Amino acid sequence: MTFAECPSCQGEIKLGNRPHMGQQIRCRNCDAQLEVVWLNPIELDWVETDDYQDDYDPGFEEENEYIDELEEYEEETDG
Repeated sequence: MTFAECPSCQGEIKLGNRPHMGQQIRCRNCDAQLEVVWLNPIELDWVETDDYQDDYDPGFEEENEYIDELEEYEEETDG
């Protein structure tokens, strides 16, 4: 049986007899979703997800720039 350390909680994780690159496993202590990224020595890392990209709005920065310009214009015209 092969064991590794969770990078989140440092808990011990059982990987079975033949761990392999890309093997995914969940830490029972902290529920982190991990994968094997190196075999010798065994190294785990968090599984990358694209969730953050789903929330990204490319127009958000442009909208903020527009709001900043509008506020500057309003300050200039009010004064």
